[in-house]
Amino acid sequence: MTQKLIEGFRAFKKETYENGSGLMPRLIKDGQSPDYFIISCIDSRSNPGTIFRPDPGTFFAHKAMGAIVRPYKKGTALAAALQFALIHNKVRELIILGHTGCGAIKALVDRINDDEISSFIDVAQQGLQHAQMRCANVCTHDELVRYTEEEIVLESARNLKSYPSVAKALEAGQVTIRPWIFDMESGELLEYCEDQKKFCPITDH
Repeated sequence: MTQKLIEGFRAFKKETYENGSGLMPRLIKDGQSPDYFIISCIDSRSNPGTIFRPDPGTFFAHKAMGAIVRPYKKGTALAAALQFALIHNKVRELIILGHTGCGAIKALVDRINDDEISSFIDVAQQGLQHAQMRCANVCTHDELVRYTEEEIVLESARNLKSYPSVAKALEAGQVTIRPWIFDMESGELLEYCEDQKKFCPITDH
């Protein structure tokens, strides 16, 4: 069952240890200095380690259903990770990476009957409400899900600002927050354009 993982590890080892690049030995010796901190969904199809084809040491990663960022609470895994990345490693870019066809967002819209899941995703109710306002009761279920995917990325970006490490870095002009969506159907990467008030393909920037 684990053979695919082992084969992938062998390829990774060959590329980063054995082909003369010396990337991993260099990272071990010199330490890491990632430029990015990516918060993404747990969905296996939108894994940033896959879709960006990054070298080791490129970014810090945090995963949560729907790429949902809760408001700040001291002692959480995300709060500690952001503190480490921003204060001690001077990361410059915070990326919220949502995606289309998100099961967590659909579960929120459909009010899933699962206490363990709903207790986490219910924090994103405000994003759902904003999507419903955009729909004005005239859009289809699929359109509502798509609007909710967008609104929750934006809500998560707002919630990030409640984290002390993020607020401090923003005040100092040391970090940028980027709300992104990976459109799995079209293969496009979208970023929220503040001037146009919508998500636009990265290639249009």
